[in-house]
Formats: sequence, structure tokens, C-alpha cells
Amino acid sequence: MNKNIAHVWTPASLGGGGYITGLIQHPAISGIVYARCDVAGVFRSSDGGETWETLNGGLTKAYHHQVQSFAISPHHPEVLFRCSGEVRSRKFYGSVHKSADGGHSWREVCTGMGFYGNGPTRMYGEVIAADPHHPDIIAAGGYTGGFWISRDEGETWRRTGLPEERFGCVAFHPSVPGVLYAGTISDDDLNMDYVEVGEGGVLGLLQDQPRGRSGKLYVSSDLGESWELLQEGASFAELSFDSLDDQHLLAATIWGGIRSSTDGGRTWASTEEGLLPGRQRYGTVVQDCHHTERWYTAPDLRPHMKECPPIPLYVSCDGGGHWQLLHPHSDEDLSGFPAYMDHFSGGSRAAATGWAISKIIVDRFSKDRLYLCNWYGVAISEDGGKSWRANHFRGLETTCMEAVIADTVQPGKFCVTMADHPPKITEDGGQTFRNLPGLDGYSGSTAAVMSGTDSKHYLYGLVRHGRTACIARSRDGGDSAAAVLSLGPGLFVQALREDRGNPGTFYAYVDGEMAAGAGIYRSRDGGESWEQTSFRPPSHLATLPHQKKWIEAELLSVVVYQVKNACGANQLLDTDYNQAGHLMLGEWTEGIWRSEDSGDTWQSIGTGLPFQYSSPSSVLNAVAFSPTHAGTLYAGFISEGLWRSGDNGQSWSKLFPAGEGERFNVSALAVGKGNSGKDLLILACEPMVRTGTEARVVCSRDGGLSWEEWENLSLGAPRWKGIAVDCAGGQVLAVSCGNGAFRISAVTDRDKQQQG
Repeated sequence: MNKNIAHVWTPASLGGGGYITGLIQHPAISGIVYARCDVAGVFRSSDGGETWETLNGGLTKAYHHQVQSFAISPHHPEVLFRCSGEVRSRKFYGSVHKSADGGHSWREVCTGMGFYGNGPTRMYGEVIAADPHHPDIIAAGGYTGGFWISRDEGETWRRTGLPEERFGCVAFHPSVPGVLYAGTISDDDLNMDYVEVGEGGVLGLLQDQPRGRSGKLYVSSDLGESWELLQEGASFAELSFDSLDDQHLLAATIWGGIRSSTDGGRTWASTEEGLLPGRQRYGTVVQDCHHTERWYTAPDLRPHMKECPPIPLYVSCDGGGHWQLLHPHSDEDLSGFPAYMDHFSGGSRAAATGWAISKIIVDRFSKDRLYLCNWYGVAISEDGGKSWRANHFRGLETTCMEAVIADTVQPGKFCVTMADHPPKITEDGGQTFRNLPGLDGYSGSTAAVMSGTDSKHYLYGLVRHGRTACIARSRDGGDSAAAVLSLGPGLFVQALREDRGNPGTFYAYVDGEMAAGAGIYRSRDGGESWEQTSFRPPSHLATLPHQKKWIEAELLSVVVYQVKNACGANQLLDTDYNQAGHLMLGEWTEGIWRSEDSGDTWQSIGTGLPFQYSSPSSVLNAVAFSPTHAGTLYAGFISEGLWRSGDNGQSWSKLFPAGEGERFNVSALAVGKGNSGKDLLILACEPMVRTGTEARVVCSRDGGLSWEEWENLSLGAPRWKGIAVDCAGGQVLAVSCGNGAFRISAVTDRDKQQQG
């Protein structure tokens, strides 16, 4: 296959992002700050947190972006480490990567530990640490696999004698050489996070197993050669050391509050006076290096928690003995926070800013400058925490993008949908974006369609808290919107399409329980009113998709216990370019159907396609009509690649990849009109543990006769979810789950000739 290095991905202005779970600052350069993320890898800011760029070059597996911990060498600041991993089918995967160039490129140095980058301990302390006294010593504790030491700056690793427990924090003593601490997290404290978890309890939900009924704190005085158990009971999430007294430590303990030790960690006392009453989950505590009497902490508040301050940031001015709320924040104390945060918090941006605070750090170079990170991004304070600004989390503001479509009329115009955000529109090929309006109570978007005859007409699916959904419509270019079809619990708008031969007629693919209303809906009046069509899948299908829980929670989701509408988003429904009323839909494991009368009757056309015949992972993920050849259809599969029919689905043959046994996930499919009269095909493959695949994007300009591969190694291993081609403008926009949006120009033969 041709490797086309002429086509280089450029980041669109929608960056990656997710839950920002940790922060570290460069030890010598004031403006450089690093952030870790549960789904998007590592970010760097070179301007003190104002803007961010991703640092994932050289990564090859999806879980390499799911970072549980990271560290920077205080001796060689260009050297960084990251710990990443996930669980699938109760098996944990994990890697330690090292960078020798400030994070621009990474290489794997250890696979002995499993990590849970998007798991229940992601928001706690660092489990990898560099020794401040010995440049060659690095220590790390896994979620699984025990505790490991490197004595050659991370090149080789050896397991120590500590048992295989769930490590929550690892720290070298900053002023006592040779002393190393390791804290663990108990099964019981994880159980406190989940009220209703169903069969198997919390560990079954997390695909975990018992690792200890109590948390523990260990210490080694010989850099990991031998260990002593100091404490048993509380789960230790972070340790902080007093710069004035080397025997004084504070600890953030999960559900156990903030605790203080004056004898190097052998005994501990609770320091709860002034903090929120009741059991709260704490994951961070830090000393102010400029005002050494000050310490900061924040409980990990969530939306359901009532009677709590909007931003629960607490300060102690006596070494952690007594605490008080730092400031009674209101929206007036905030600037540069995105408007979409209002939809999560009943209109209070301050309340959203205080959700799920995972880390607080004090700028070592600038007095009264603080950083905090949480569910949304990184915020900065210049006045000791009284006011905060976010610069709209530029570069890490988005999370899991799920779909992208190109406007059929206006070059450079695309619409992107994503979890936790309303749709976003770009009219300049991805250089800038604006929001379509969300609706109160709805937090994310799943599918969208732009009218082919009215540039101001949009229909899109929204998801509400409590897992209900609706179709929203805007007729004024996005100035306002209203719900036109409200759906019951558990239903999602999987895809939306306009009848290409009959403008104003729209179709919606709704997934979920069949008995609750899942199926294909139709509107003949521009989306104003909707009716369910006659499509009925085989009687043994109780849900769409048939294996919904397995596909969304195990095969494709970025976290096993969080089911999202992340499979086939906006790709399993299409309408014919050549004939009005002709449409096609696919079901993940059971087949493809075609209608020639706007959905009144349906015919099965999936015979011969690889529905799970080789493995459970062979799942349909995209269908499309050819824009240039009547009767030509495409079907894209996870694992089994792209298939084509030239006779309206009566027979099928595999188009890509051609190699025997070669696997390719058609996670995203774009079909357009090439300049040679043949179809332009672009396929994006997301990396998956189950299929053993890596991230790839391939393109054919001649209907599949020949293929070229577009380089994306510098992007790491993006979880591609959607790709769209604007043939008139010669542009491609691709979106990923957590890793951002990327664009490429000049994709057609004519554009290449003009470039030459």
C-alpha cells in the first residue's frame, strides 16, 4: 500500500479532552505545565495553562491514551513518564512509556503493571514518581501487577516484594534520601462510589477482583529493597510533605478526610475541623510553597451532592489543623468558562467549576498563582484561589466526539456531535467552531443532519441526564432550537438523514429497547412531526443494537462501566443519491435492510456479509450509498473491513483489506465523488484490544482499486469515530473519542493537480 506523507493531519480547533485527572509543572520553566487525561493522553501548556497541545506521538494502542499517572524528572526535565491502561474481559492491560524530548515522542519501557486510566482511581495521586535525590531511580505501583522499581531512569524495571494491591499514590520523601512511600486503595472504599451496581457488585461492574478490604500505607528506607507497613485502614490517595518539618505529612484519604502525621507516617490524626461534614471523598492536598503555613484541599463533589459550596476549595493556615472555605464563589468570580457548563449545573457555572476537582497545584514560580483541574479542564487563579479563569479550556475542551457530517452545499462546512456537548458547526474547514443551541437538561449530542436546501436548517439528537433523548431542530442557523421529538428512557438518536431525492423528508434511526419505541422514524414536513415506519427487525431482537450492552460497554466504549452511544454513531442509516425514497439501514450483528418506498416496506439485503462469522468482534458499523454508481452499496465492519455490493445488496464482496487474515476496523467511513468518475473512499480505523488493530486512515480515489495510507503516527493512537469529506472544497474532517478533531486538505485528483 502507498504511504502518503504528503497528506498531513492538522489539528482542528476542537482539541482532545476528557476528565483532567492530574497536573505537574516543569521544575525549571515557569510557563510549562502538563496535564493528564482519562481518555486523551497527556497535554502540555507553554503559556501557564492558557492553551494546550496534545503529546501522544509514538503511541500505538488505544489504552495508551488512558493515562492514570505521569511524572517528570527533576534532574532531566525533558524526561517524562506516563502510566496507561484499561480492562477488557476482566483482563488488565498496562504500559509505562518514557519520553526523552519533553513529551513529543514516547516509547514503551515496561508492561509488567496493569493500569486503569479511565477507572475508579483515575482522579487520585500519582502512582509513578521520580526520586528527587537519585536521577536514575523511578518507582511505580500498578492497579494490578504490584510495585516496580527502575534503577536506570526507566529503561528496565524489576518488581519489588509488595503484594499485588490497588496502588493509589507513590511518593519519594523530598528531603530524606532513600525514603519511599506507597499507599493503596481498598475494595470497601471503591464500593462507596456506587450505590446501585447490580449483580456482581462494584468489582464485577469494574471487571475487577478483590485486592484488599483495607487501604494501606507502606514505607521503604532503602529505595524499595525492603518495606514496612505503617498504616492499615484508610485508602491513601495523595501524600503531601511539609517543607518545614520532614516528619510532618498530610494525606488525602478516600472517604477518610484529610489526615496529619507528625512522625513520618507512623501515626495519623484526623484534621476535619472546618471541612464539609459527613463522609467526603478527598483526592488532593498540597502545601503552598510561597506561604508554607497554607495548605489546600478540595473534596470530590458530584452533581447529586446538595448543600455544598459551588467551588469546595478549602485552605488551612496552621499546617492542616483547621480548615475554612477559601472563598464563597459565584459566577462573577469566573471568566472564560464555556457556556455549555451551564447545562450541567442548573445554570450555575461556579457549581460546574467545583465538580470533580481532582488536583490542585501551586505555581512554584509565581506567588498566589494556583491551578485546579476537574471534569472540564484546567482553571487558573492569580489571587490565591478567589477568582478563576479558564480561557475556554482551549486545546482540551472537548471529550468524546462521535460523528461528523459535511454540508452538501457549502464548502468547508461541517457539523460535529459529541458526548457532553451540543453539536458544533464550522464553516472554515475546522479552523473555528460555534455551538448549535443545547436545551436545558440535555448534555450531549449523538447525530445530526444539515438540510441540503436550507443552510439554516439543522436537526440533531440530544441526550438528557437520566438517559432520555430528543430530536432538536433549528430553523434560524442556530440562534434558537426546540425539541420536535421527545424519546423515552434508554432511547438514543443513532442517526439522522435527509432524503436526497425528496428534500424536506427526514429519517431518524432510534436505538434502544424495541418495546420502548426503537426503530426508524420519518418526518415529511422538515422535522416538525414524526411517525415510526414499518421497519421491524427479526423477532428475537429485543434491542437495537441486538447485543447493545456488549458492543457499547465492552467492544467500543472507552470505559467498561459507562455505556455511551459510541458505536456506529450517525453511520448506520443512509439515503440514495440517485432515487427518492430509497434508504438503507444496518443493525450491528443481524443484517442490513433496504426500503424503496420511504420506509413503508423493507427488504433484507445482508446475506453474505461477515456478521460475527469469524469472531464476536465482527460488527457492522457503517453503511453508505455510492454517489456515482446506482446500485452500489458499502458496508463497513469492525475487524472485517469494507465490503461492497454492485447489485443493490443481492451479493457482496470484500473490498478492503485484501490481505488474508488482515484486520481493519471501519470505525468511520466517508464516501464522496472523486474527479475520475469513481468513488472517493476514506476509512478510519480505531485501535482496539479485541481486534489487535492500530489507528489507521486509508484512502482510495478510484473506488477501491488502489489504496494509500495517511500517516498519523504523530497523533498517537486516536480512537477515530467519524470522518467526512467535502469534495467541493477538497477537505476532510475526522473526529475521535477524546483525542480531538483533525483536518486534511486537497483530497481529490483535481486538487492534487492544482497543487502540483
